[in-house]
Amino acid sequence: MPQYPDIFYKSAFERATQSADTVQVVDTIACDSVVPSFITSGFHGTLNPLPRMSYEILQGWNLALLGLMLFLVVVNKQLYPRQFRQVLSVPGGVAHTNQLLREWNPMRSFICMSFTLGYILLMTLFVQKSCVVLSHDMLTYNNLKVFGILCAAMTGWILLRHLTLRFVNWLFDTNETIDRQMVVQFSVSILTLIAMVPVTLLLLYNPTKYFIWIGIAVLGLAAILRLVFGVMETRVSTKIPAFYIFLYLCALEIAPIATLVTAGLRYFSHGSVF
Repeated sequence: MPQYPDIFYKSAFERATQSADTVQVVDTIACDSVVPSFITSGFHGTLNPLPRMSYEILQGWNLALLGLMLFLVVVNKQLYPRQFRQVLSVPGGVAHTNQLLREWNPMRSFICMSFTLGYILLMTLFVQKSCVVLSHDMLTYNNLKVFGILCAAMTGWILLRHLTLRFVNWLFDTNETIDRQMVVQFSVSILTLIAMVPVTLLLLYNPTKYFIWIGIAVLGLAAILRLVFGVMETRVSTKIPAFYIFLYLCALEIAPIATLVTAGLRYFSHGSVF
C-alpha cells in the first residue's frame, strides 16, 4: 500500500500534477485536526458571520410573574380556605352563590383584589407573548414598555366592564343582580387564571401558534361560561325576560372578545385590521 508521509503537512487539498491517473488520498478527519482553518482557505474575499436567529421570547421577569400567580393561589388557599372553595364552587349552581352571598361579599375582600391583579398581569403577559409570536418581531413587542401599555389597556377593559354592569343594573333597578354577576365573573376569572398559567408557561418555552390557539380556546370557553352562568344568576334575581338577558350578556361578553381576536389576527396576518 503506498505511503504518503507528508500529505497533511504540505497541503491537504493539493491535487496530483504528475499525471491524470495519480490519485491522492485525503484523510478529512486528520485534516480537521491538523488544518483547523481549512473552511476559510481557498475562498476569494472575506466571510462575514451573520447573527444567529433566535426565537427565544422568555425573559427572567416572565418566570417571576408566573411564580407570583402560583404564590397568590397558595396564599389565598391557605389563608382563606373556606372562602376560596366557595368562590370556585359558584359554577356549581345558584345554591352555591346564595350561600356565598349570605356569608360574605367577595368584591371587597383580599381574595378579589389579589386575584384581579393576578388576572390582569397574566392576561397581559399572554397577549404580549402572542403578539411576539404572531408578528415575529421581538424588538417591538418583547419589552417592558409594551407590557405596561397592554397592562393599562387590560385594566381599562376590566374597569369598563365593571362600570357597564353597574350602569345597566342601576338603569333597571336590579341592585341584587350586580352582586351575582360580579361573583360569577370573579369565579370564572380565578378558574381562567389557574388554567392559563400552564398554557402561558408552555408558550414561553415553546413559542408556537398552537399554544396561542389553546389559550384563545380557554378564554373563549371562559366567556361562554360567564355568559351561561350570568344568565342563570340574573334570572334568579330579576324578572327581565331571558332573551333580553342573553342579548345583553352576549354584547358584554362575546361580541367585544370576538372583535378583538378578529382584529388582532387580521393585523398580524395582513398588517391592517381593515
